Amino acid sequence: MHRLVTLMASVAATLMLAGCDLRERFVNAEDRINAAVSMGIDVRQAHERLADQLGTTGGDRAQLDNAWQGRLRARALSCSPDFTPTWRHSSDEVRAAVGNKACFAEFDRKLTRWIGAQRVRLLLSQAALPVGEVSPSLTLSGQLAGASSQAPVGVVSSGDGFELVALDSGRSLFKEQGSGGTLSLSPNGRLFVQTLSGGVSRIRAVEGGETLLELADARSVHWLASWFVGVRSASNKPSYLLSLNTAEEAPVVVNSFGSHGNDVLLPVPGNSGRFNLLTFPGLYQLEGKEAAGKFSVTVVAEKPGVQSSLMSIGIGAGRLSSDGRFWLLDRSGSFLRLDLTSLEVQETNFQPLHVDTAVPTSRPDQFVLELRAPMEAANPGAQTKYLYDTTAGTLARLEGADAQRPLTYLGGIGRLARVSSPTVWLLDKLETAAPQAVSDVINAQLEEVNQARLNKVQLEQQRVAASPALQQGSPLLPYVRDAQVEGIGIYEPAERMAQPGQSRSTGRVTVTVRRSAQPLVLVLTSYEPVQWQLRLEPGARLGAVLVGGYYDSTVQGAGEARVLKIGSHYAYQQDSAGFAALQREVARWAGRPISLFQGNYRGSSFSVGGR
Repeated sequence: MHRLVTLMASVAATLMLAGCDLRERFVNAEDRINAAVSMGIDVRQAHERLADQLGTTGGDRAQLDNAWQGRLRARALSCSPDFTPTWRHSSDEVRAAVGNKACFAEFDRKLTRWIGAQRVRLLLSQAALPVGEVSPSLTLSGQLAGASSQAPVGVVSSGDGFELVALDSGRSLFKEQGSGGTLSLSPNGRLFVQTLSGGVSRIRAVEGGETLLELADARSVHWLASWFVGVRSASNKPSYLLSLNTAEEAPVVVNSFGSHGNDVLLPVPGNSGRFNLLTFPGLYQLEGKEAAGKFSVTVVAEKPGVQSSLMSIGIGAGRLSSDGRFWLLDRSGSFLRLDLTSLEVQETNFQPLHVDTAVPTSRPDQFVLELRAPMEAANPGAQTKYLYDTTAGTLARLEGADAQRPLTYLGGIGRLARVSSPTVWLLDKLETAAPQAVSDVINAQLEEVNQARLNKVQLEQQRVAASPALQQGSPLLPYVRDAQVEGIGIYEPAERMAQPGQSRSTGRVTVTVRRSAQPLVLVLTSYEPVQWQLRLEPGARLGAVLVGGYYDSTVQGAGEARVLKIGSHYAYQQDSAGFAALQREVARWAGRPISLFQGNYRGSSFSVGGR
């Protein structure tokens, strides 16, 4: 009997243990909840791909496993805070007891995002794609649309898709048809961002093109560090940083306002936690930090205040120098180098030459500048490429094909390239003339401009001399004989006043006519309508007033002087074509051109005579 009882107890214990196995054995209650409310197929597959990637990239598997287990526990605790299952509960009972299924779905979405961030971080931390022997030229299937200043990979766009190619040989790394958007490459060439219309950005692997992480409301993604990226919103919300460690976001806020629009985000060379925010109203250096599970952004240096020389920074115009130290700007007419470590701006002016483009080279102190001749030059608007050496202070004019074709710098392979689609020529050395001191090039251009201006004046004098003289019977003859002709020209009055029945507001401009030995012919011109108010001092000898302008103007206070309208001619700059035309018209009316001219874009009071 005792043996029977013992046997029955043993069988019961065995069945109980078997029941535990049938209901699964778990270390803790959180594991039981996660097993009962299982993750979606997308999360499980993403986690499997992360595990496979760890095997090929050599990441810290133990660290990632611990982080994964922590997130699984948080999943159960946050979505089922009021229920603690025991070994007696079956999976069906656990599932029935957990009511907030939407919480699990939302947490799984965050898990998928976290996994994607880890996969991006693993690829971003790898060395750059290896560069082989550089070919003399590349023949591409489309247009070289862009190449990162650091990536050894280029983007080739075509009418129906894009292709990623190795810049050393042109070999295809990934190709996709029927897909577009804006593409940018990570510095090591292992990732690319595809930004589609509608503000969706996908971070994808160059090898295979797999989408690792998708960001909604993302106008662009900026590679700032090995563990975080910058994201500009597509809906004009503040920019933010995305941690690749935790997938948490931190807004980029400076001086109580957020980064918006076309502000530029760039890394600080040699500092894995800092980055720069470049805006027209100010320059800021910030730092991303993670502490106690919190991700934050703090300002460490700033240079607030509107800087007119940096107006083009807001439209994203600029390039990195070959050493990554400077951000190069060329849309202000000057050559600007912004030091990304100190936020100091170095500006080089080549006036009267205008800087159109600036391209870095493999030497950090040399740049290819495209300089445009001023409008007063013998060949206005002509563009010439120079190799500018900042250390030697010289300009060497480019020659041959290098001077005729667009040049770009491919930083990933350290080469300048001459683009003549579909061929890209990779250059070892530029063909240039002998270097000249910058001052010599500028002085030669100034001399050409001055000679062009002199020729223009001489030509105008010849035209005025050829103007027909006043006829003996002209009613103006008594008023202009031996007269001094003075002119005033503005675009618009400084202050305007509404006039009933007029579609354009009229401004009042006062002109004081002083005493003079010679009779005076006064020429008044403007674009906008003006009420010219003349104040004649005692002894003033005003013979006639000639009024011109695009819109009709009036004259008050002319006394007995003749007031005549001479048509729509107006000018406020003496070196303009409008002034030359005005001179010819005045000479036709008065028999001589304007000898003294006062011109301003906007005006309120002037004084003439007194000679």
